[in-house]
Amino acid sequence: MTRVLVLAVAMWLAQPLVAQADTVSPRDYRQRLIDARALVVQARAASGTARDSAVTRARLMILATTAVALPAGDLQINDSALAERIVSSDASLDAAVALLDAQLALVSRAVSPSIDSAKSDAALRDVLRATESAQASPSFIDSIARALQRFLAGLEGPRVDFGLVWPLLGILGAAIIFFVVATLGRGLGERVRTEVALRESAGADRADPARHLRAADDALAAGRPREAIHALYLFALTSLVAREAIRYDPALTDRELLVRAAAVPHADALRDLVALYERSWFGLRDPGADEARRARSLAMRVAG
Repeated sequence: MTRVLVLAVAMWLAQPLVAQADTVSPRDYRQRLIDARALVVQARAASGTARDSAVTRARLMILATTAVALPAGDLQINDSALAERIVSSDASLDAAVALLDAQLALVSRAVSPSIDSAKSDAALRDVLRATESAQASPSFIDSIARALQRFLAGLEGPRVDFGLVWPLLGILGAAIIFFVVATLGRGLGERVRTEVALRESAGADRADPARHLRAADDALAAGRPREAIHALYLFALTSLVAREAIRYDPALTDRELLVRAAAVPHADALRDLVALYERSWFGLRDPGADEARRARSLAMRVAG
């Protein structure tokens, strides 16, 4: 009974708001929405009869406006659907706040449009004046300037003839390929012939390692470190064969020889000697005397 009495009193207090239901300006309509939103927020924080009273006042505040006066004529307003969604539950009040915020955003755009009509009219007048000035007879200086602009616009820069670009690119690519092949094949025939001859020599003379050591010392003394390293390589192999540490086969590669000699003493020195030999004999850079002396030290370790 008490709750009904409070609601009746609230409706009686809100009667002046209903009596004000009329046509208002956009700014007044926006202010009513702001006041209604404040009442909804107040109702969300309250409970019981205080919440019911704030909800009722907010609904009546929203229903108070029937039309908005615009320059083109009155715009009829019917916010009954929005008012009906404002009830006492927490979810409804939260949704009502969001709806009122959206409505306020729309009204704010109408009250403060992004396009200023006065500025737009002034800009339009400036454009029309500029067009009229352009259509008038130009002066002698303007005529000369326009003629010069047309002349410069008609000039064309040099054009690329792709009929010449592709052949030039092809010639450049062929030259690069030729350079790479020539660099890799420098002295290849001589190296292969020498390698075959020395392999055969190693097979025939493997019982005399001292001969290869003497050849290495002679080459080292004569300033031929590349030949010295190769002779030291053969000296190390023939020494292992002479001690029957490995079985030599000229058909084997250096890597296969290293696999067979993996169990011999100083196998690490033999591995370094083979790497030094391959780098000096098949590489593009001639070795130095220091590398030849290091190869002799490694070969003497392998020979024991």
